[in-house]
Amino acid sequence: MGLWLLLACSPAWHPPEVGRFSVSPPEGWEISRNYRFFGADTFVVSRGAASMSVSVRPDSGRAQALPLDLVAGVRALSWGRRVGVENAVLVEQDIEVDGRRACAVTGMRRWRTATTGYTMVVLRAPGEIVELVLHAPYVELDAHAAEWGRFLDGFHLTAAPEGDIPLFSEDAWRR
Repeated sequence: MGLWLLLACSPAWHPPEVGRFSVSPPEGWEISRNYRFFGADTFVVSRGAASMSVSVRPDSGRAQALPLDLVAGVRALSWGRRVGVENAVLVEQDIEVDGRRACAVTGMRRWRTATTGYTMVVLRAPGEIVELVLHAPYVELDAHAAEWGRFLDGFHLTAAPEGDIPLFSEDAWRR
């Protein structure tokens, strides 16, 4: 019974001031989530029907050997699929976030009668995978572009980028 109660409770742990990342939320956006659960740090700000989030979690298993653009595409297309969410990727591109190569995927999600736009940015740090996501009603996605850009510019991991790895070189398939 005690374990069931523990699992049913929402996580209440808040990361300390100095954590695995720092981010500067745009003015007027409210923090709606800020917690660590099973080794993943999650931070979400929202305004109206839009939200921006950061998720930093351990990068383990087979995903470490896959190219970053493949990981980003799979993550974007699989989000909510188990409950019937239909996902489409409209644009995919390499970008730089915090001095690291990142893959940005923009698309739309439909669940029942609601259509939502999203941009998901995926990047790696040693032993970690990072997802930064903007969700907004599809017709409002472009209206949040400037704030999203400032959010990405204000995002920093506490660990420095790895040495002299070219930002936009092709990922090498590891065996």
